[in-house]
Amino acid sequence: MESGKSEGALLFKYVSVERALTCLPEIGDGALRATQPAALNDPFECTMKKKFIETDRESGNRELAETLTEIQPRNPVTEQDVEEARVRHGSLYMGELYRRQLSTRFGIVSFSTDPFHPLLWSHYTRDGSGFAIGYKAEVLMGLATAGIHLQPIRYIPEPGIVAGYKVLSTPESNLVQIMRCKSSHWEYESEWRLIVELDLTLGTGTRDRHGIPVNLFRIPNAAVDTVYYTERTPKEMVSEIEARLRMPNNRYGVRKATKLVLAEDAYWYEEEDAAEIGVSVDGPR
Repeated sequence: MESGKSEGALLFKYVSVERALTCLPEIGDGALRATQPAALNDPFECTMKKKFIETDRESGNRELAETLTEIQPRNPVTEQDVEEARVRHGSLYMGELYRRQLSTRFGIVSFSTDPFHPLLWSHYTRDGSGFAIGYKAEVLMGLATAGIHLQPIRYIPEPGIVAGYKVLSTPESNLVQIMRCKSSHWEYESEWRLIVELDLTLGTGTRDRHGIPVNLFRIPNAAVDTVYYTERTPKEMVSEIEARLRMPNNRYGVRKATKLVLAEDAYWYEEEDAAEIGVSVDGPR
């Protein structure tokens, strides 16, 4: 089978068949959603442990409001906003406000280093019926400039410690570091994140089920190195995607999609050619 793959490292984006049409368009470069932290599926996103004592509630509200406003001055947070969050969200107020404020400035494009994991196929491609698109890591790294950061996730057993509200915004690098930490429960995802300032994305004018605006970040087609699909992926969609890959003007780095099948001796996926020649699968790696 023609693969067209390079030897460099790849980062994979799992998508549904509908999203694949946006990621691998017929004309122009593809685009991936830069999802705001408040719209991600982990309720513990950007959660931290508060390890300090406020002198009083009023001054605490003022300091947190000032800190959050520093993150995005165009969306000022007031002391009343903080007090209302305390009442509504209880001990979760700090994380809730922080995610909300980060979401006015940043979007996150998530990738995985593993294209074969059955849970990722199940969770992100509608029961294994979509695609996993492999992007050249070196091209994605080349996109990293001011306002764009490509980082692997740090999986930690418990939330990080915050010794004061100012840590949430100072130094500036703390913003990215906090957004790249997740619970060890998610370690199987082997995630990397492209963290992007929303000012560098394209607004679509639509909102998701959370009411959060949907913004897209363009990825050059030359970054696409591999496209995987499974036996559940509709054949007509595979044909459509492969037709787009073959169009010279699109500049994709691969011309044919690769089929994955269920491994015979493990709960895992493997390339069809590997299965046909009897290559063994060791399961989770």
